[in-house]
Parts: sequence; C-alpha cells; structure tokens
Amino acid sequence: MGPESNRLLSMLDAHGAELHALLTRLTLRSGAAEDLLQDVFLKLRDSKSFAAAENPQAYLFRTAIHLAFDWRRRQQKFEPLVEDRAQGDRAPLDRLVASEELERILDAMELVSDLTRQCLVLRYLQHQEYAQIAAALRKTEHQARALCHKGVSELRALLKPEDRKS
Repeated sequence: MGPESNRLLSMLDAHGAELHALLTRLTLRSGAAEDLLQDVFLKLRDSKSFAAAENPQAYLFRTAIHLAFDWRRRQQKFEPLVEDRAQGDRAPLDRLVASEELERILDAMELVSDLTRQCLVLRYLQHQEYAQIAAALRKTEHQARALCHKGVSELRALLKPEDRKS
C-alpha cells in the first residue's frame, strides 16, 4: 500500500461512520451504504485528483454523494426501507408516509445541479454550518446560503402537486 492508500484509510477511519450514515440517508438502505463505502475507497485509492485535492475531506464526501445518486439512478426495484430508529414511537402509517416523502425528495434532488445537490446534502442531511459548506464547495458563506435557498425553491417547485382540473 502506498502513502495515498494509507492517507485514504486514515480518512475513512476518521469519517467512516459519518460517511456510512450519509450514504444510508441517501440510499435508504444500509446494505447499499456499506457497498458504496467500499466503492468510495476503491474509486479514490488510485485517484490522482484525490491525491492532488486541496480539501481531501470535501473530495471524499463529494465522491460519496455522487456515488449514492448514481446508485439511486440505477435502481429498478426498491428494497425494504431502512427503519429509522428515531421514528420508533410513530405509527406505522406515519413512518410509511414519511419514508415515501423522503424517497420523493431524494428522487427530485437528482434533477437539480450537482453543486446545488451537494449543498443541500451537506446542509440538510449532514447538518453542516454554512461556513463549513462554503469551505467544502470553495464558495463564500453567502453563496452557500444562496445555493441552499435556490435548491429548496427548486425542490418545492419539483414536488408541488400539479393542479388537477376536475
């Protein structure tokens, strides 16, 4: 193993649990998240772009986000959704509705630009501050806020129920 593989392994040791949680939230499947985490390692292990990245942590997370959305695009059948333990006290129907809404939002996120999607994932799934998002995306904090606002507006437009004439 070379120095880049060791660097990547140490980053995965430091951020592996956080990456797995993010991938689980993006795919809604724990098994898929585990597979994608391995794919992240394999993709970045020999990547010259990763080796030269100014912010390797941001590059790592950006790669994971891209792989998760690529995985979502390839899916034909849906596996059972991961049960969110935080929703344990909710009624089964409420959990089902919430999971279907999340699925719709994630599907709609595939229709926004990569930069907007990354901003939304970092803000609303990773719960990062705008300053952290700005650093990861190499933007100003104001630009990060604007991207998130634009992304939410785009998602609302995409998810708006169409007016039906009766």
